[in-house]
Amino acid sequence: MDGLINLVDYLFSNKKALIYTTFVHKEYYKVASKLSAEGVKYRVATVSNTSSAGAPVFNNDYSVEFKFYVRKVDRHIAEEAIHR
Repeated sequence: MDGLINLVDYLFSNKKALIYTTFVHKEYYKVASKLSAEGVKYRVATVSNTSSAGAPVFNNDYSVEFKFYVRKVDRHIAEEAIHR
């Protein structure tokens, strides 16, 4: 289901440049905070990495993949903000 929702978001969003991917929740919050502080609008696509039985494939810290997308014109600013 995540894949379908992410596809629809991608098709209708102007934020299509992938700038960062993480499995770690702390990194998710850190990157989101840095982008917000710079005033960069972003969207996050999540991919759940669970088996069909619902049990995580990895431990709980790595069960969700977070992908950050920004507008192509904001890519440079976003990458600088993340890596400061």
